[in-house]
Amino acid sequence: MVGLFALEFIEGNTVTRLYFMRLRRETRSALNAGEVTPELQKARAERVPTFTHFLDLPMLFLIIALGAIQPTTWLLFFTGSIVAVALATILTLVIPRLYPWGSEALPA
Repeated sequence: MVGLFALEFIEGNTVTRLYFMRLRRETRSALNAGEVTPELQKARAERVPTFTHFLDLPMLFLIIALGAIQPTTWLLFFTGSIVAVALATILTLVIPRLYPWGSEALPA
């Protein structure tokens, strides 16, 4: 559990935080320009920060489950880790497709 928490803490304060700070900066410049900029489209298309963002809740749930259940084998740890990564992968692939925007979503 401590290892999972450390991984989530480091990941959340490096990859995800830096990505959202850059995304905020790109969004502000797009608002000032009055259109979706190519830099913003490129930043939104990145998969790794999106994956790590969607990994936060499943990993937190796994950490809490491990603490509450206190398993005596490694089965819950490995199964929960695989399920968390699979869920984050599915969300990374599905959610951005539900909310397309950019040149294809702008009104004609």
